[in-house]
Amino acid sequence: MDKVLEVQFSGWTATPRMPFILSGNAVCMPVPSYSLLLGLLGCCLGRLVKPDEVRVGFQYSFDTVGKDLETRQRLEYDGKKVKAHSKGTDAYVREFHISPKLTLWLDRTDWEFYFLNPVGTPSLGRSQDLMKIENTKQVAVKMVEKGIVSGCMLPFSPNLKAGGQLVQLAEAYQESEQVGGGRTPTKTGTFIAIPCENKEEITTKNLYQTITETPIIFYLHQFS
Repeated sequence: MDKVLEVQFSGWTATPRMPFILSGNAVCMPVPSYSLLLGLLGCCLGRLVKPDEVRVGFQYSFDTVGKDLETRQRLEYDGKKVKAHSKGTDAYVREFHISPKLTLWLDRTDWEFYFLNPVGTPSLGRSQDLMKIENTKQVAVKMVEKGIVSGCMLPFSPNLKAGGQLVQLAEAYQESEQVGGGRTPTKTGTFIAIPCENKEEITTKNLYQTITETPIIFYLHQFS
């Protein structure tokens, strides 16, 4: 592979929520998960994007973390139907990122049309976390053995020497064909989320460098 599709996004807010925290205050990860990025791609393409269709690299940054106090509409299932919770609503604190910037690198250069003419309005997290597509172009790349990366997420291994937050999450989900059928995680694993301010030199596979005036090294994730 000698060329990828580079898509740059920016927004006012984003909410890459920490998964599997179902109660208490909602907190953010330093970078979005791969399942969240698949949802972003699917919004632009106007359909579900399966993990075996694309390889994804990204670099994510934001200015600071804000907090909202939001009302939560709670529901309960009484054995026959879902209805409003008998104890009513409650309020909880939700973190969000301010002024997020996201660059994606995709091995699907044939998808450029969908980012020039997105079917849906992309968002990163909540429906109000709208993202603007700033730029779309094809860039030449070359594979490298090591380099400095940041603002990304790597599969964790004991030999990986990088500073970040360890997270256990699903890299993708299988949507049910039945309405209301929910979704099933395709594979869960341990990843290390490297914040943008951490500049780490790592040696791993699937590292690429853009052949541009200001080269950037990124990790291109292959879904399982």
